[in-house]
Parts: sequence; structure tokens; C-alpha cells
Amino acid sequence: MEEWGRFEELYQVYRLPVFRYLCRRLPRDQAEDAMSEVFAAAWAGTHRLRGDPLPWLYGIARHTVSRFLRNTAGAERADEAARGGGDESSHRAAEHEVVDRMDALRALRELDPRDREALLLIAWEGLGVRDAARVAGCSSGAFTVRLHRARRRLEKAMDERSGAVNAAGQEGIRR
Repeated sequence: MEEWGRFEELYQVYRLPVFRYLCRRLPRDQAEDAMSEVFAAAWAGTHRLRGDPLPWLYGIARHTVSRFLRNTAGAERADEAARGGGDESSHRAAEHEVVDRMDALRALRELDPRDREALLLIAWEGLGVRDAARVAGCSSGAFTVRLHRARRRLEKAMDERSGAVNAAGQEGIRR
């Protein structure tokens, strides 16, 4: 019974971060199914838990997401629609912000999955390098290198997108 109480506490504390992690990677209905699988696996492996549970749960979630994506090849998450409001100048500013975010999401989506994962574990999941390395299944040093390279590749992709947009805009001005 003590084991069940420990697991129940683990679920109550970490269910929302794990669910958010899953929702960023899967459609909501699949994220809900994946959530059940993550905590079923966690229950089965609670005796192996050492240290902070969140990176351990993210590791389980990572493998679950991989399985879901393999099983539903071609399934893509829809981008969230952004809505602007207010006066015309704030509306234009909001439009630019939306375009910038969409460009960033496209550039992120075009990265190699390992690069994308490194960036998301740090930026969206809020993990430190050591915990993110644990989730990714590598050493802290290897993860640091992966993260550095991923950041450079994202910057390059964003610069290329920006250059292409500026060139297209200049072409439209000349006409």
C-alpha cells in the first residue's frame, strides 16, 4: 500500500508537466493515450527510480512519443492559430510577431529530431543540461555539444528564412 501512495503522489505532482510535454509532441487525443502509457510504465518501474522523477518520466514519455509517432507515421501536429486584436498598429505588430513565431516553428520543425529535442528539453521543458542529458540518454558533455550545435543550426535556418523573406520583399518592391 505504501508503494501505491508513493506512486499516487508522483502522479499528482508530475502529471501536468508530463502531459504538457506530450501535448507539444502529439495531437491531444494521442497525448491523453500516451499519458496513460507513461504512467503505466512508471508504475511498473517505480522501484528503479533514483533521484529527480521528472527527467525519468520525460525519458519514459520520450520513448512513448517515439512509439506513437512510429505507429501513426505522417501524423503532424497542427500549429496553433494566433489571434491579434486592438488598433491597426498593434494589429500589424501582432501580425509580425505571429509571422516571426511561425518562421521559428518552421525552422525548428525542419531541424534534425535530435537537435529539436535538445532545444525543446532546455527551452520548453525547463530542464538543466544534466537532466536533459539523462532524458536524451547521453552524457552531459555530449548533450552540451548537441545543444550548442542545435542552437547554431537553428540560428542558421532562421537567418536563411529571414534572407529569403527579405529578398522576396525586395523583389516585390522593385516591381
